[in-house]
Amino acid sequence: MQISSTAPHKPSGRRQALPLLAASLLLLGQQTSTVAASKQTLSPFDCSNVAVSSKQSFDLSKIAYPIHTSNQESTPPTDTKTSIDIDLCKPLEADPHRDEKDQCPRGTRICITIETIRDGNTFVTQAIPVAYSGESGGSKIDAKVEWGQELEGGEKSIELQLPGATYAGREQKAELELVCDPKADVDSHPTARSYDRADGKLKLRWPTKFACSDTASKPGNGGGSPSKGGSGGDAGEGDDGSGSTASGGWGFFSWLFFLLFVGFVGYMGVGMYNNYNNYGASGWDLVPHKDFWRESPYIARDAATHVWQTVSGNRGAGGFSGAGGRGAYEPI
Repeated sequence: MQISSTAPHKPSGRRQALPLLAASLLLLGQQTSTVAASKQTLSPFDCSNVAVSSKQSFDLSKIAYPIHTSNQESTPPTDTKTSIDIDLCKPLEADPHRDEKDQCPRGTRICITIETIRDGNTFVTQAIPVAYSGESGGSKIDAKVEWGQELEGGEKSIELQLPGATYAGREQKAELELVCDPKADVDSHPTARSYDRADGKLKLRWPTKFACSDTASKPGNGGGSPSKGGSGGDAGEGDDGSGSTASGGWGFFSWLFFLLFVGFVGYMGVGMYNNYNNYGASGWDLVPHKDFWRESPYIARDAATHVWQTVSGNRGAGGFSGAGGRGAYEPI
């Protein structure tokens, strides 16, 4: 008679669960850092003091707003007219000769209007707020400002990104490339444009003399506070095109939170891996130092009670071992 024996093995489901859990934790950490970084790039925008670096700021309030540009094309059996209205300094004013529902909402800085023309009649089919802010009635808007590509003559273009409203289920945005052109008029129009409906992104290339380096000043010397949060001084930063401190890096508490989060994710991942490989743990038993985490709410509650009693001077019979306490925190 043969007695067959098989070595105990771990279930395949458990073997697959740990890598998936670790991957999920790492992905969560990556997404958190990405979102935090993207939020850091936006800062309050002031058109009269557009700080691209700690040394150079441009005054775009001298442009003759509002800027209006349009083109019309034949789209049988109708014609289609596409218009773009721009005011970087304040929300666009409503057109009193047009129904409110046929215009971009109040607070819009850049609006795309698409009209259908047939037999002399014009119908507005789309009004897209690609640059918009609902804060303070649209008087405040956040933006990202940075150096663009290097141009002839040593000049650099200025890249300006503005967030828009949600239109047709898509978040809109506008990307402007301001190019130095000393011969441009104050009301010069963008010369190239494109709109990606799938991404909700409008791109404009805009020649203007107010993007030339000889018109730049130090941040804070324009018409208001620096648009990028710069201090106006030269200390600590060079003119390397990386932007000011507001967009160039995180603050102390942002880094502290990020490092603590990454450390916690690493601690959980390594602890779960160790408990699984060495002890074959599963479920709640995978969590490292599970007794501590199970008791942590009660520890925090009793610690807060102790601190409150110390501050208020009420050191009654409560405390850690009094009514409501858990003594030595022994698990039940």
